Amino acid sequence: MKRLAARPVPVSGESLNGFLLRVGKVNCLFDPSEIFEVLGCHQSTKRYKGWHETVSENLVVALEKRLERPIGHLLTHFALIDSLSWTDELNRMIRDVRYGYPRICPKCVAERGILDWRWNLAFTSTCPKHSALLVSRCPKCDKAMKWSSSLLIGCYGCEESWGEIEGQPVTTVSSTESMIWDTLGNDPTSMNSDLIHDICRAIAYVMRPFDTIHDSITAAPLLTDHSSYVARAYRVLEDPEVFALWRKECHQQRNDLLPLGDAQLEAPCQLFAKGLLKVWNGPSEGFAIPFDTFSKVKTFPENTRYISPARRDRHFEAEGGVDYRYQHRISSMARVTGWDEHAVHDLFNGEVFPTHKNITQSRQRRFDGRAMISIFLEFPDFATETAIEVRTDSAVFRRNLTTPGRLINAVLRKVVPGGFKRGDLLSSIYVDRSRFEAWLVNERTLATRRSVHLTDVIAALECSESEVGRLVGERKLKWATHREWQEWVDGPSLFEFMLQGD
Repeated sequence: MKRLAARPVPVSGESLNGFLLRVGKVNCLFDPSEIFEVLGCHQSTKRYKGWHETVSENLVVALEKRLERPIGHLLTHFALIDSLSWTDELNRMIRDVRYGYPRICPKCVAERGILDWRWNLAFTSTCPKHSALLVSRCPKCDKAMKWSSSLLIGCYGCEESWGEIEGQPVTTVSSTESMIWDTLGNDPTSMNSDLIHDICRAIAYVMRPFDTIHDSITAAPLLTDHSSYVARAYRVLEDPEVFALWRKECHQQRNDLLPLGDAQLEAPCQLFAKGLLKVWNGPSEGFAIPFDTFSKVKTFPENTRYISPARRDRHFEAEGGVDYRYQHRISSMARVTGWDEHAVHDLFNGEVFPTHKNITQSRQRRFDGRAMISIFLEFPDFATETAIEVRTDSAVFRRNLTTPGRLINAVLRKVVPGGFKRGDLLSSIYVDRSRFEAWLVNERTLATRRSVHLTDVIAALECSESEVGRLVGERKLKWATHREWQEWVDGPSLFEFMLQGD
């Protein structure tokens, strides 16, 4: 085996990928597989998206052998990066924030000849030194970059060196990202996990700005304009006007769902804001800005790379992914309507609405809001002398141990004659008074055939836990003996007590 003609050492701030490519470049080895073959070891077997090499004992031994010098102490920087606790967290929209695809600042590469490790983080977008977006394509010929030692020289497509190429997109670094770059450069272990959580959430939402379902993904997928989306995510968090513009576009793009209520229109913005862990100027002030401040300009593009494989649909993809925005799960509908998930589950029970791909049992099943509207509109805007309007937020449901979802479901199945209020189908139900009263009695009877949880009893009786205990002490109620003590109330005793109250 021939000796390596040049044997470089790591440079501060360099990524391990970049160092290995630099070893290859100075020895005329360009493909990563060639470099590892000469080193006599294999690429990391960790299943990251793309290529993200990690420090291993085999790699250290191979490098020391081929570079002919002790190098373990020089790899501590790479080991520190590998050990950062915040790089991989389960409860985040982007779980692993290590970005496994080449993304560079051409001017920095031309000046320093290395790849900065911070470029391979999914939440960085802009080089603070040159105020330019990190790029995944050649600014001159638009050729997509790939992992190769030529990345340290110039574009393999047009064969221009990075120092000679102009046209790198110039932008302003957000104050939050500027602070992040400083933290990563000085003490990356001190990065705030809540901050990363919110940025990853913003990235996922700007990728799908008009959807109510947003999937958590294992790692950021290959996307050549990833930096543009990340920069937009920072603006949504920081700039109230950008956030308000997003709201305006949601109203325009989701207008087909208006019959389900106004809340459906800007649901993506509301859901996004509710899930943030920190206070941001964009959402906190952007909800108050009137829409007429802006002209009708679309500035929020969509892409389907952040749709989970389980939710992908070939027909949707062929149409540009627009239909994804109309989908709801039980959980998303609950958050938008303000109902609890049990009430929404009751609404969708019995297959009254078609499910996407005929998935009928899973709680992850999906429903198209437009299909829901068409089914609702088959029923009249009910108005007779005996009809009454029942608001879905009425206390009558909890007092009778039922939910508005069960009543709507009963109307849709034609068990109870009724109809719905046009323009806000989920807010009011028109039903015959006598049939509604009979339905409530039946619901209460069904619910009290079994033991009832203490929280439901408190809601139904509009009392406190201590008052329930007092009623048990007075033998007006009983604890359910087959359940955990004082967590469940005997159903028949509750029914008798409520009947006396009537």
